[in-house]
Amino acid sequence: MTGFGARFFDGSSSAPQAATVTLGATGLAIAPGAQEWTYAGLRLLEEVYEGRPARLRSLGAGDARLVVDAPVFLSALEARAPQLRRYDRRGRRIGPAAAGWTAGVAAAIAAIYFGLPAASGPIAAVIPLAWEERLGDTARESFLAQLGKSRRVCEAPEGVAALERLTARLSATMPSRYAWHVDVVDSGEENAVNLPGGYIILLRGLIDRAKSPEAVAGVLAHEMGHGISRHGTKSLIGNLVVQMLLTVFAGDSSRWAGTAADVALRSHSRDAEREADRLGVDMLNRADIRAAPLAAWFRRIAAEPGQAKANDYVSTHPPSAARAQEVEARGTGKGDAMSAEDWKALRAICAEKK
Repeated sequence: MTGFGARFFDGSSSAPQAATVTLGATGLAIAPGAQEWTYAGLRLLEEVYEGRPARLRSLGAGDARLVVDAPVFLSALEARAPQLRRYDRRGRRIGPAAAGWTAGVAAAIAAIYFGLPAASGPIAAVIPLAWEERLGDTARESFLAQLGKSRRVCEAPEGVAALERLTARLSATMPSRYAWHVDVVDSGEENAVNLPGGYIILLRGLIDRAKSPEAVAGVLAHEMGHGISRHGTKSLIGNLVVQMLLTVFAGDSSRWAGTAADVALRSHSRDAEREADRLGVDMLNRADIRAAPLAAWFRRIAAEPGQAKANDYVSTHPPSAARAQEVEARGTGKGDAMSAEDWKALRAICAEKK
């Protein structure tokens, strides 16, 4: 039987593996790996609508999940796994809601291009700090959940202390409303994430691949710049507004909210990245930390073959030669980000306790 191209997530990493799925006698055969997911154990991770991929899990397979894009796949699968039939949560078939979906998408696009960029800033400015911190804590838990088995927060005491000293040094240069919460998570991906309420997550892969502590300090300052400008909070507000509009017009925001939110985030990314660069370099300068290693790091990840697809930091923080040049030109700091002992401790922050 003809196989279907798929993406397989093993539950221990957020990076997908290319796979082929065939419909066997008793279940889905997944290659490579020769796994079989029985039809009776299959479950949809989310409702499926026209043009959307099928996202599946299997009872007993832990956090593993399978994504198949081919439109005919689910139709072929439904005969063998009737529990996967495509009804929405109100029991309605796909077809009758098409007009509502179109209206919802139109409203979302109009909101994105004409309303959200102007409205999200003032709304973010008046959100109480306690609310924003709760939003950030929830977003942090959601992000960690997506990492599956790589979600462990690294807590080696010497590494935590070194990171706290660096964070405090940068924070002192540009006071903000936040008490920064910076974690390192034991994932091999090269990424960093700013979340509402002063939450920042650095993934271990970023520290492992950094050539110097100044590069890590530069990324951290950049993410703090995003936080000071409330980019994450503004994006979250925009996402929530889009979902509310879609709920009103289409009756169910899950069909289009993810796509609309992605458009909203991309529409602001270039300006937001420039602003975070500016604030990050200002923090490095005031802390007397060299900015050239950050510029060199930008150039390196942008130039590596395949990084535009494989590196999550590139996809969410697209570096360029022009940005790297500007960072280097504006940098006036002369000193190191931390001592050799602190750098060694930070690089070992994810070491397991003996």
